[in-house]
This record gives sequence, C-alpha cells and structure tokens, in this order.
Amino acid sequence: MFWWPAEAEWADRLASEPGTGHLNPLNPKTYQVFTNVIHDVAALFPEPFYHSGADEIIPGCWKADPTIQTFLSNGGTLSQLLEIFINSTFPYIVSLNRTVVYWEDVLLDANVKVDPSMLPPENTILQTWNNGPNNTKKVVASGYRAIVSSSDFYYLDCGHGDFLGNDSQYDQKAGNKTENGGSWCGPFKTWQTIYNYDITYGLSDEEAKLVLGGEVALWSEQADPTVLDARIWPRASAMAEALWSGNQDKTGMKRYADATDRLNEWRYRMVARGIGAEPIQPLWCIRNPGMCNTVHPFV
Repeated sequence: MFWWPAEAEWADRLASEPGTGHLNPLNPKTYQVFTNVIHDVAALFPEPFYHSGADEIIPGCWKADPTIQTFLSNGGTLSQLLEIFINSTFPYIVSLNRTVVYWEDVLLDANVKVDPSMLPPENTILQTWNNGPNNTKKVVASGYRAIVSSSDFYYLDCGHGDFLGNDSQYDQKAGNKTENGGSWCGPFKTWQTIYNYDITYGLSDEEAKLVLGGEVALWSEQADPTVLDARIWPRASAMAEALWSGNQDKTGMKRYADATDRLNEWRYRMVARGIGAEPIQPLWCIRNPGMCNTVHPFV
C-alpha cells in the first residue's frame, strides 16, 4: 500500500516512509517466524545481546488490518498490541541468555508503549535517539542502562536533503534556503558536533554509570557503498576518541584543537589503506599544524 495516502493526515499515515508493513502481534505465524529468526541470529553471534527494535510503530498500519480493527473495536488498545508482542518474544530472547536491547520508543513513545513492569532493567537495555539528552535522562532515571545514539549528534545521514521525489520544501523563493538541509534531522552532523557531545550531560554520577556508551548511526535511505566511507569516516573516529579518551583535558577544557591534528593524521592513515575518508581541513592546514586554529572564541 502507498505509505501516505493523499486523503490521509500525517497522523494516519501507514508508514513514515515507503514501504509499508508492520508485524502483526495477533497473527500466530508472526511468532513462528520471529522465534526462528531470533534462534538463528543468536546462534550466529556470540555477543550476549539481542536488539529487538520496537521503534516508531505507526498506528495507521496496524489500524488497516481487519483482525486488529476487531481487537480495537472490542476495547483493545495499540499499546496492548505492543505488550502482546513483547510478552511473546521477550521471554524467549532472555531464555537464550541474551540481554534484550530496544529503542527508547518501547517505553517513551507518546502513543504506543509498554508498561515498564514488562521490561526488567536487569534484562533490558534501551537505545536513545530522540530529544537529545532529555530522553537519556528519562531512561537512566527509570533504572535502565542506555546506549546513546542521539539524532541531534550521532546520525551520520542527516543534512543530505530528503529522498522524496516531490519534496515541496525545496520550492523556495530566490535567496531563501532550507536551513536544515531538507532532512528531518538536519543539519549535517560535523565531526566537531559529534566530538563535543557529552552523552552523560545532565545526569547524576549514579545515573551516568548506567550509560554504557554510544553508537553513531548511518541510515541507508541516501547511502550506499559508493558514499559509505566518506559518510562514516572520520566522523565515527571523532566519536570513538571522545568516548574512549574523553573530549576534555585535565583542566576540563575541550581539546578539539588538538583533536583536529590527531584526526587529520588518522584520516590520512585511512586513505593510505584505501578507505575513502572525508577530509576535514585543506591540505595547507595539515602541512602547517596549528595555523588554521583561532585564538578568538566564536561563542
């Protein structure tokens, strides 16, 4: 089905992008397929985690199904549908000695979410992506461990426009421009933006201990192997240094000037290995270390 029918409001869309289709929690075959997939994946990978998704459930898709229509007309709710799915899959994943990772939506979505009692923190990790440090705070304040993938800082696909063939936001008057790069999560996340983000911002010391780390994301709507290297590198390297070594010196000052020199050198090492990493400065700057810095703060 077409993902956003012309007669439908955005809230009634069938998907947030093409193509459409959700798993049906009321269909027994869903669990036959799902448990087979979980079993196969768990057998392939020895890591003690299994990511079970559960982000961005679009109610319009479920509401289009006759069996779910009947369920809802009999007093059932969309959140109960998700609870049926979680109840039918979470225990099986745990039985395979896996900790279950979900996107934050499973608890924080405004419309479709489960009761926290269904997801014991000892068996659950939540991956945050929306609303910056605020959602990370909500997750850890509830006692859950967190993986931070904030779309405001760690989404590498942002700022490259949109993939819709008839995107009206590009129909601008002369002299105007789309400030966010035309993508919902724009603008482009520079390596400096990534490097300077503190994934424990606003957390107490005890809450910060529940943040396991971070993960950059490159979603594939407008990325394929031809641009893969440049989209990932060296921005992912900036995130790696910030998380492994910190982004501040012993006095608490951000060290992005020093990081620029290190990242330049590392970028050229990657290029020498055949990795098409994106340049972060003109060649003159690399040949004259420190001469492209400034002693004047901008903010």
